[in-house]
Amino acid sequence: VYAISQNVAGRLSKFNQVQADVLYPPPSMDGRFYNDGYGDYILSVSRLNLLKRVDHLIRAMGMVKTAVRCRIAGRGPDLEALQQLARQVGAADRIDFMGFVANEDLLGLYASSLALYYAPLDEDYGLATIEAMKSQKPVLTTSDSGGVLEFVKDGVTGFVTPPTDPGALAQRID
Repeated sequence: VYAISQNVAGRLSKFNQVQADVLYPPPSMDGRFYNDGYGDYILSVSRLNLLKRVDHLIRAMGMVKTAVRCRIAGRGPDLEALQQLARQVGAADRIDFMGFVANEDLLGLYASSLALYYAPLDEDYGLATIEAMKSQKPVLTTSDSGGVLEFVKDGVTGFVTPPTDPGALAQRID
């Protein structure tokens, strides 16, 4: 039995008493990721729903003091609420909601980003984390993001902040 992360293997053991070896799958575009410098934007690649917590990034962007921007790639039921939140926190002019982004374009977005934000609640694996790291980008996440934390080491491969403190995330972005 194989699991895609230690987080999933832990659940199998806890809830089903099944032991699993971890086998991390590579991203579909493996071998094509590259680094094209460090741009002026934080990238988020995710479905736009509550469990992916893109709202945490938007709240942080309202507190960021530097000129960094944010590009959010993804679709989902929370799009309008997230756009409204961006207006409420005064960050709408610095956040680009890009909708669906094709894989070819996503490679370039990763390559030119400053960092990736990926902080879902108790994620199984976190493929976006691997894609960012293959583009030599740090990952901004939270302390309860599950499988993401198998790769993100605070201050080494990214930054881990509390999920209830957008100010701490804003400080890391700055």
